[in-house]
Amino acid sequence: MSMMDKKTDKMVGEFLVENSIITAAQLRDALEMQKDNPERLVGEILVTQGAISKEQLIMALEMYLLVTGMQPEHVDEWLDQDEVDMLQEKIKGKRA
Repeated sequence: MSMMDKKTDKMVGEFLVENSIITAAQLRDALEMQKDNPERLVGEILVTQGAISKEQLIMALEMYLLVTGMQPEHVDEWLDQDEVDMLQEKIKGKRA
C-alpha cells in the first residue's frame, strides 16, 4: 500500500471528525488498529468498531468526494462496485 492511501485515510478520518460523524477518539482508535492491519481502510475499521454504520460511511464519503473533488479509487477496495457506482453517479449528477 502506498503512502497516498495512508494520507487519504487520514484525510477521510479527519473529515469525519470535523463533520461530527465520529469523535477524535474513535478516529485515533481506528488509526491505531490500522497500524496492525495496514491493508484495511479506516472507514472499514470504523464500521467494524461500530463507530458508524456502512450507510453513514457511504454518505460521508459522498460528501468528502464532493468537497475534495477526489476520485474514489481508495473507496472501491472495500465498498462493492454497486456502491462505488452509486457514489460516482450522485457526484456526477451534482456537478452537472
